[in-house]
Amino acid sequence: MPFMLSRCPRCGKGKVFRNKILSFKKFSDTLEHCPSCGLEYVPETGFFFGAMYWTYALLVGSTLILSILLYYLGYFEQAVYIIPVIILFSLPWVFRYGRLLMLYIVYPIMYKDKFTGKK
Repeated sequence: MPFMLSRCPRCGKGKVFRNKILSFKKFSDTLEHCPSCGLEYVPETGFFFGAMYWTYALLVGSTLILSILLYYLGYFEQAVYIIPVIILFSLPWVFRYGRLLMLYIVYPIMYKDKFTGKK
């Protein structure tokens, strides 16, 4: 549940993002560290560049699912208009969950010492 609530991957309590998701100009502002346990969210410069691959995977997966759903509902011809609109409005969530996937999956593997707090 901490993942869905955008909480710290180590303690599950601290917030990861500075602003609410509906503040469209600043929805991507990430805190530097967890306010509860002190985990540094950006272990090195450019860490979140890898999030674009997760975001791409989320968008491709949702496009496939929406295409199949619209086909079975009989709206496949309108999918060209419906899917881009859905993607446009879901971008803040997809962007954030791409970053969260980096924090939850990649961070503990690549930066095990920083994640566990050992030196």
